[in-house]
Amino acid sequence: MAREDHIVHVRPELVVEIAFNDLQASPQYPGGLALRFARVKGYRPDKRPQEADTIDMVREIYRRAMGEQSMPD
Repeated sequence: MAREDHIVHVRPELVVEIAFNDLQASPQYPGGLALRFARVKGYRPDKRPQEADTIDMVREIYRRAMGEQSMPD
């Protein structure tokens, strides 16, 4: 694992469970979203990388929370 300012890099084969309080649109991040009060809950050795949620799933969570309002790409 490596850090770069507010970015944390993890090995792609490692699945990490992240808890967060809210999502907000943010042009600062490449994915267009910020996880508010994000924290690592733990590693998930029971999950394979192919089973992990993607940025598309996080965007869908945001869309649902915002009532289908526009989402930054």
